[in-house]
Amino acid sequence: MIVSDSEYLDFSQVPQSKGLNTFTIGLIIVGLIMIFVVGGLVIGFAGFGHMWPSTHSMRMDLGSMPTIQ
Repeated sequence: MIVSDSEYLDFSQVPQSKGLNTFTIGLIIVGLIMIFVVGGLVIGFAGFGHMWPSTHSMRMDLGSMPTIQ
């Protein structure tokens, strides 16, 4: 069987990468910014709802539920 030259695969050159497009780079940057924003919010609200020092938290009555009569 005779095959033309155009049907052979050419392995003499390494294909060049086109890199990342701008949309992907934008998503990566927005994702990194969101990671730091969420981390900052976690650190910022870490003290919210906690009683400190322990002298205040030990005096809080946790068992005073009103009874239904």
